[in-house]
Amino acid sequence: MDELKEAIAQLLEKEEIHDALPMMKQAANWGDLESQKQLIDIFLHGKYGIVFDPKNGFAYARLAAMNGDAQAMYEFARLNKEGIGCAKNMEQAFYFMNKAATARYPFAYDELAVMYLMGQGCQKDIEQAGFWNLKALEQLGHTPEIDKHARMIKKALEKA
Repeated sequence: MDELKEAIAQLLEKEEIHDALPMMKQAANWGDLESQKQLIDIFLHGKYGIVFDPKNGFAYARLAAMNGDAQAMYEFARLNKEGIGCAKNMEQAFYFMNKAATARYPFAYDELAVMYLMGQGCQKDIEQAGFWNLKALEQLGHTPEIDKHARMIKKALEKA
């Protein structure tokens, strides 16, 4: 694996991405988390100028999520939630968003709060929504989106 990764690094250094891609895919399919994450960036975020490819991005996000990477779990959850590279799957989105949040990936906190608030892929649970929204506030500070969700949760608690 080390030789393969060294060959990939040399090709990337020379900006020969199209020659490096098959090797990166091989390393990723053999379980190399670094390669899986690089392929997510390539296919979903246009790294190295590669055209957006949601199906491949979804496949490598799935591998990295299954490999235990919290950021990949978050990315995989969002893909499932939005139906990017796959059919929408709210239960799978909730499962992986929850895994990312419990693995302390802060960007998953507010997403999970909204899923609990709306009952997306789970039973509605206003208390859990409040818990995760508060964690998002603690870790990420006040943003318009997090504050908006906090107000929605407060309003839902008042109605309950």
